[in-house]
Amino acid sequence: MKVLQVAHYYGSPGGIERVVSQFCSCLKQDHEVEVLVCNRSSKTEESIEDGVRVTRVGRVAHVNRMSICPTFPSWLKKKNPDILHLHLINPMAELSYLLSGVKCKTLATYHMDITRQKWMKPLHNPILNRVLDRLDSITVSSERFAESSPVLSQHMNKIKVIPFGISEERFKETPFNRSLTEELHKQYPGKVVLFVGRLTHYKGLHILIEAMKKVDGTCILIGSGYLEEDIRARIRKEGLGDRVHLIGKASDEELVSYYDRADVFVLPSINRTESFGITQLEAMSRGTPVVCTEVGTGTTSINKDNETGLVVPPADSDALAQAIGRILSDEPLAHKLSKGAIERCNTYFSEATMWQNLRKVYSEMLD
Repeated sequence: MKVLQVAHYYGSPGGIERVVSQFCSCLKQDHEVEVLVCNRSSKTEESIEDGVRVTRVGRVAHVNRMSICPTFPSWLKKKNPDILHLHLINPMAELSYLLSGVKCKTLATYHMDITRQKWMKPLHNPILNRVLDRLDSITVSSERFAESSPVLSQHMNKIKVIPFGISEERFKETPFNRSLTEELHKQYPGKVVLFVGRLTHYKGLHILIEAMKKVDGTCILIGSGYLEEDIRARIRKEGLGDRVHLIGKASDEELVSYYDRADVFVLPSINRTESFGITQLEAMSRGTPVVCTEVGTGTTSINKDNETGLVVPPADSDALAQAIGRILSDEPLAHKLSKGAIERCNTYFSEATMWQNLRKVYSEMLD
């Protein structure tokens, strides 16, 4: 049976791209799996990656973080899948699905609501709702996210919950990252605060930088994105160049070392575009306590207040600084949260559990 995964990008380091890759790894054990995504150039390219055929459709423009790919609908029709799996929000994929006329069992994983480009909603919502009406199933990372979403709350009869999971193979300890962890202890003595993620508006990095003015420690920011230069400028403006370090991208092996070195991981997101926060799981899998914000989505389905970390209101630098400082200064609390983080991650958020849930949704849809 041929399964087609349709997303914006594939193989990039973002959370959605990581989930699509994990879904492909699971499904290719039982099905023929292909991926259809946008390219970052005008050329359409096809490749085989880890046993999965990937088609990257050439784009002619990139507007408000949306790729415009005129041939996407024809490529979708050409693929002629038995099961179509969309990853939303994705206006290009949504419109292509409606225009292609493809007829097969179809589900979608709904990753996030639109919160910033509000001008888009009158144009986008009618298209999105037509797509959601046609779907056989809609999967989400947490029930809380679905219930609180102004879009998904209208389609609860189709909702299936598949919490995302962490690959043990991806985050296993190796001699390399043990050695790198030792080097990081020498490079960054004292207490270390860590952020990993895209450098985008909803991550709330300006709040974290403001909070670091009140925290006795070093902050490491790992990631890339369109706000990189703005963040560097803010660090310089606040006179924090010696304590807040933006180091760009890191490999999986390097990330293990950074999570191991960190005393606390922070996800300072400011709105519900942050629907899950998979980097929290990565940190928790290594026993790093988490501080996250309560944005009304699945972030606190992962990080439980006073069990795996602490939860604070969004866009509140004082509350964020106090929570970070509390973990850094209270060793018994930090130990308790570290232990709780590992236990919760292993119990509820393993890749094996995610794969089991995904197979169940596919099986129920095909019955």
